[in-house]
Amino acid sequence: MNYDSEQIDQNDEDVDLAIERELLASLITKLKCEIDESKNHNTLLETSKKVLVEKLKIEIADFKNKNKTLIEANNKLSKENDLLFADLIKSKAELKRRDSIKYATEMELECAK
Repeated sequence: MNYDSEQIDQNDEDVDLAIERELLASLITKLKCEIDESKNHNTLLETSKKVLVEKLKIEIADFKNKNKTLIEANNKLSKENDLLFADLIKSKAELKRRDSIKYATEMELECAK
């Protein structure tokens, strides 16, 4: 009887070990699938990253070109503004000169001739 009890215990242990092996094999298979999915996801992310980096490079180049164009336009407008301001100063000086008594006297003499 002792032999039968030991045999049953051994059979139970063998069954338990077989179940554990199956569970471990299943777990290993699931982990391999998760690793493969993770690798695929990482590959997709790397590809997306490369695409985004290229788009960003294009946007940066476009920004630099637009910025350069705006700087050139700003410089041109600044020069034009300086010229207009100089003309304004000259015009004010001319108006002040014409508003003076001396100018009025000169004009009266000029007209009298």
